[in-house]
Amino acid sequence: MASPVEISNMALANLGAENLVSSIDPPDGSVEAGYCATFYPLARTVALEAAKPAFAITRATLAQTTNPTTRWAYAYTRPSDCLKPLRIPPPTSALFNEDETPVQGLDLETAPFELEGQLILTDQADAVLVYVFDQDDTTRWTPLFTDAVAATLAGYLAGPLIKGREGAGLGQQWRQQGYQLGAAAAASIANATDEPARFTTPGLLARR
Repeated sequence: MASPVEISNMALANLGAENLVSSIDPPDGSVEAGYCATFYPLARTVALEAAKPAFAITRATLAQTTNPTTRWAYAYTRPSDCLKPLRIPPPTSALFNEDETPVQGLDLETAPFELEGQLILTDQADAVLVYVFDQDDTTRWTPLFTDAVAATLAGYLAGPLIKGREGAGLGQQWRQQGYQLGAAAAASIANATDEPARFTTPGLLARR
């Protein structure tokens, strides 16, 4: 799969740039590398948050913290790598059949929750959060999602490299293209499997 440098060069090629880069971490000293180093992390996280691809979805048992409100029964700390909270599934005991296979459909249900700063507020005890995380390992990405990040990055590079109204217009077009490619990538990944993500409860682990 493409490396961050290759993705940066894809973005520059999208804009018709003559100069490509050899390194962005650290930058190779060129103007293009400096801009790529600045905008590549943003392009990656924006594309991940928008597309919500399966390879960037995980779950974690939330850490309970002081509850600042009486509206919700529990307050939890948002995971540090969480880009976008998706859902709080029902209690784990309801997610699996007796043969330990996932119950179809239940894993997509969610308990109501609210975000307040870095807190996740809900009435669910021992809450588990399913969320999009910052998957920066490009070997995990699909080719279509790689293209989406390159297009998004081109959108951020257009303004500083081309400047003026032309750069602003190209930037908007490429960011929109990145969003569309990201949506297509997410749909392609989702269509590849109809099995919900598996989560093994501590109780099941103890029996093995």
